Amino acid sequence: MLASAQILQRRLGPLLTCYLPRGPVWAEGMDDPIRARILREMLRSLPRALWLAAPESSADTAIFRSVGFRALMTPQYTAEFDLTRPVARILADQHGKWRNRLRRAQSGGIEILSRRVDPLCDLPLLHQEAAQRRARGYAALPTGFVLAWARSAPGATRLFLARRGGENLAFMLFLLHPPIATYQIGWTGPQGRSLSAHHLLLWEAANWLAARGHTRLDLGLVDTSGAPGLARFKIGSGAKPRPIGAAMLRLAGPMRRIPHPSAGAGDLPLAFRSLCL
Repeated sequence: MLASAQILQRRLGPLLTCYLPRGPVWAEGMDDPIRARILREMLRSLPRALWLAAPESSADTAIFRSVGFRALMTPQYTAEFDLTRPVARILADQHGKWRNRLRRAQSGGIEILSRRVDPLCDLPLLHQEAAQRRARGYAALPTGFVLAWARSAPGATRLFLARRGGENLAFMLFLLHPPIATYQIGWTGPQGRSLSAHHLLLWEAANWLAARGHTRLDLGLVDTSGAPGLARFKIGSGAKPRPIGAAMLRLAGPMRRIPHPSAGAGDLPLAFRSLCL
């Protein structure tokens, strides 16, 4: 397999839109012309659509441009938490205020529960997060995405709940795709915020993931202007910012011809997964 990607498709009236987030994932050793060839074949294999894409790295931006994509905004940064570090190293990498809040949460009588996501029983939690999202004005994939993931791959979800006195204080939900995990959504109430429950949740989740062989936790975009508090939380945890590709757009239309990259690259086997929402 040379590449794999997850493509989200949605129809808005007569217009089909396709979204390629953080991909494709390339096999090792492929040069840029081969990657461009794969992107071209991917576009040709699907119906004509309005395409949105977010390449995994800034280097991939030029490859997307070569097949008709144009940048909508400058490259962003994502926060990546290295799970292979010893515990002492992680604590040393944390910001002092973040580490102090973690210690306070550890002594605050908070119970942490961990389990798979249940699409039926956990729907109220997902609705809580959706209400929080509307109130605070931040964007995330719709609740239906989490439910579809949980139904199709129950073992690839992990929910961490913070409780005290029988009451839910906060939660964090992660998607598992070893050796990497992704923070998907989270919620906290007033008491959870005052007790720094999210600090403890992230700490316990990182330890749980590392013990099961995960090497990296993706905490999502670092937005210092739109969500400075969340950006401080992510970087303060000991995660490191890494630049990713620019958000890009390609209008529906015929594929333009791209020179064949090499004599041996004729029929490239592709492996793309498509999830329709």
